[in-house]
Amino acid sequence: MSLRLLKEKFEDLINSSNNSSVQTQAKQALELFDAHPVLALGTDSKEDFFKHKDILDQVMSFIFPTALTQNEIKAAVTPYTNDVIYCSTRLQNIINNAKTDNNIFHDLYKDYEDSFDLFIYTIILNVYYKYQVDFERPKTLSVIDKNGDRKRYRVVFNADFIDIYPNKNAIDITPDILDELLSHADKFEIWEKYFPKNSWTIEGFGLVTLIDTSLDERIDDFKTHLIEPNTESFQHLLQDIRRIFNIPDLQVGSYSVLENMITPPFDKNFDMLTLLPDEHMSVGEYACNHINNELFKDCKPSIIANVETYHKQTKGNRLSKILLERGLKSVALIPIPINGELGFIVELAAFKPNQLNAINMVKLDTIMPFILSYSRRTFSEYQNEISAVIQQECTAIHPSVQWRFEEEARQYIQERNFGENPVFHEIVFKDVIPLFGQVDVVSSSHARNEAIQLDLTKQLEVSKQILIDRTNINLPFYEQLIFQIDNYLFEIKEHFHTNSEQEINQFFQKQLIPLFEHFQSQSKNKKDLIAFLQAIDKTTNSLYDARKAYDETINMGNKALSAFLEKQQAKAQEIFPHYFEKFNTDGIEHNLYVGQSIAKHLKYHPTVLYNLRLWQLQVTCEMEAMYYEKQKEFPLQLEVASLILAYDVPITIRYRIDEKQFDVDGAYNVRYEMIKKRIDKAHIKNTNERLTQPHKLCVVYSSKAIEREYVAYFQFLQAKNYVGKHMEIVELEELQGASGLKAIRVDLNKDLQKVSSIFTLEDIETV
Repeated sequence: MSLRLLKEKFEDLINSSNNSSVQTQAKQALELFDAHPVLALGTDSKEDFFKHKDILDQVMSFIFPTALTQNEIKAAVTPYTNDVIYCSTRLQNIINNAKTDNNIFHDLYKDYEDSFDLFIYTIILNVYYKYQVDFERPKTLSVIDKNGDRKRYRVVFNADFIDIYPNKNAIDITPDILDELLSHADKFEIWEKYFPKNSWTIEGFGLVTLIDTSLDERIDDFKTHLIEPNTESFQHLLQDIRRIFNIPDLQVGSYSVLENMITPPFDKNFDMLTLLPDEHMSVGEYACNHINNELFKDCKPSIIANVETYHKQTKGNRLSKILLERGLKSVALIPIPINGELGFIVELAAFKPNQLNAINMVKLDTIMPFILSYSRRTFSEYQNEISAVIQQECTAIHPSVQWRFEEEARQYIQERNFGENPVFHEIVFKDVIPLFGQVDVVSSSHARNEAIQLDLTKQLEVSKQILIDRTNINLPFYEQLIFQIDNYLFEIKEHFHTNSEQEINQFFQKQLIPLFEHFQSQSKNKKDLIAFLQAIDKTTNSLYDARKAYDETINMGNKALSAFLEKQQAKAQEIFPHYFEKFNTDGIEHNLYVGQSIAKHLKYHPTVLYNLRLWQLQVTCEMEAMYYEKQKEFPLQLEVASLILAYDVPITIRYRIDEKQFDVDGAYNVRYEMIKKRIDKAHIKNTNERLTQPHKLCVVYSSKAIEREYVAYFQFLQAKNYVGKHMEIVELEELQGASGLKAIRVDLNKDLQKVSSIFTLEDIETV
């Protein structure tokens, strides 16, 4: 540690400067050096050197003007360790107020926490060897004060008073060694190999000047948040990156990574620098194992400073060949994560070796937030575009099959971007097993007709009384209206049919309502008229009391059943991904389709189907029990019945673009739909008894294997007190398009104690 170069500077000023004040200061400084030769001669001991702290401060005051010490943030620091020798008053205040007791400059030239200081090595390469390694990049220092506030400073380093020279054990750094060093800037063991301990002498001190950029940084952050997309944004980004790296012809490319597959970029502004046009491959085929692991496993940047050297090392692998064919001699590959997952790779490539290397790649730290911001924005736009295509061509899609629609949407967008005429192909899932079930209101048509009859009867009777009260006017027309009302009342009671409601409504709209409104405007006694007209529903233009009670009961029941089923369906998806849909009728119907073709990345096994069938039974029992628990809240006390179709023949479902929904595909598979639609109204063979009954769960099937399977399920549910002890197996009447159907029918326990988990085959085995 010495101030030799500073002394030489003062000696030079005496000989070269004509400024008398400068010469006076130089003479004063040299007098201090002459009186204390250890300052110039130096010492290996920091403690010995700082014994002369008072004299050291006097010497340093010549390059730290007293007039500026309250304003400048400046320090003289030791080489390599960056220990403070002397600093301005303002910097000393910052150090004293810092939250840490450690030297704030200790890791000044470390680029990240686990890295090591390359600064001294770079000085050796540039100053001694004249290699001109590009080490320039914005360097900032972050200091947290005792209040927890963070201040950021831009760092300017002056090495005028540092001298570096090799010792006897120094290794000559040849161009080949330089290539190796630049390719492994993060490998300390390699740098240590060529720069052994005590192989170079570092003498003197450095001057560090800090410029407070805290406000500038906040402004830049604000500007970043305000960045908006425009058609020229890519060209601006390209030019910015080229200026940052000082490479005017720097090439920028990109490719997407989706589920371990490399595909062309979704942003048509980008070319692929390391792949052929339209090339698709798995990540394992891309490059050597080292680069593949860095990019796709560790999500870390990978730099090839010298492609020709890499080509020799890999014996001409795919990546090196395509780069050399395009004249690219150095490349940096930067993985971009989106929402925690690798989204795509940004490619930077230059036409000269070592133009891109592990040292100047630290510049990415400055621009990476902007790259990520741009990436998130374009990715979000792309996702929105995919959703728009799906919404345009399809409709809301169940999450279990979303992946297949996204695949088709990506293909659609790529074809469109390449000027082709894209077609959104039909989505087909083959060899899936269907599971159908319903919880439906018993005799809903009868209940609905009964409500209509009650409303119409009351409406006619009140109208008749209004006319009778006004027959003193003695007009035959009124008598004819009363006669017509009596006919309608008889028809409702004895011969009500589907057209009756429409005929009676037209009778009211064309004859009675206009007449009653006339009475209201002419008569003084009109309380009965006002009450009647106010009771008429404005939507249906008729009395709507009984029908409203029926509709509200159906709606409330369906809402409760639907919400419960949706909640339980989330648990079913944990068993295995499957397509699910439900429909509101006079109850709730649901369809499940499960099979290997729907689950893209999971292995399907028959036990999945067995567990889903058991889940369906459990949930159906719980749905009906829940319905009866809430029944007291409904206007009408309607009964429900539960039905399941156990079908064991794989079918194909196809998404109908025109109908925006999945449908069973093919004539053979239509048999399933025919059975599903007809079993609800089916009777037990040789009887007039309907299969579906209140408080009973029916499972319709056609094979002995299904029968054995479901008998085992019901025996388990009996043990869990979900169903009663009585179980019957019945034959169904012949149905059009289906024969030989049977059903297992069990009593449901409407007071069952619902368990928090879902039953599985393992539970059956333990009973």
